[in-house]
Amino acid sequence: MEISDDGAGINRERVLGIAVEKGLVEPDTQLSDEQIDNLIFMPGFRPLRPFPTSRAGGWGMDVVKRSIQSLGGRISITSKPGEGSTFTMSLPLTLAVLDGMVVSSAEQTLVAPLAAIVESLTPRAEDIHLVGGHTPVIRFRDEFVPLVDVAATLGFGIGPEPASTGVALIVEAEGGAKAALLVDAIQGQRQVVIKSLETNYQAIDGVAAATILGDGRVALILDIDALVSNTRRSVRKPDLKLAS
Repeated sequence: MEISDDGAGINRERVLGIAVEKGLVEPDTQLSDEQIDNLIFMPGFRPLRPFPTSRAGGWGMDVVKRSIQSLGGRISITSKPGEGSTFTMSLPLTLAVLDGMVVSSAEQTLVAPLAAIVESLTPRAEDIHLVGGHTPVIRFRDEFVPLVDVAATLGFGIGPEPASTGVALIVEAEGGAKAALLVDAIQGQRQVVIKSLETNYQAIDGVAAATILGDGRVALILDIDALVSNTRRSVRKPDLKLAS
């Protein structure tokens, strides 16, 4: 579903300025136009100027995005200066069902939305490099993408595990940004019924929802957009290309 307007479009300079002012992105971060547009979905993003009425702006766009993701859907925005903006929202035909890849990480069972997975691979030591001496990236075809240790990021593990001992899921978030999610093993593909964490517990960064598997285990459903966005902000040069 698409919702469009014929207004002035997004003022990208102002949006980026707000994000920098609020510490959501580093001042020297290089972002594409599409990535700047999608900054409005980041938690904590609010215009610096107050809204003209008390009714406007009660909720941030991050709340809207989390609500859609809790249903297994996705939302993105594209904008053309002087022509307007378009919000694109997609939801599963059955809102409560999600096609997912069931994986294990630090003895925890997780689900990655299948629609966001580009490829899976076994990391090789020679393909892994450190940016700034501490942020790992992995070579994927003609570029380097951030390598996310899922267990460490979500607080399951004591510390980062050696990348060569696991499996990397190459995932793509809204806007085309990629990352490699490092997990211990892949258990298989499965359709799962979505249970909202925000409704039944509370919102958790990096987690979109939860589900109960057929054997009674509770599995968290990963928030791919949040994991990719949070990780890429910590990488100085996220679009580092390989020399030909």
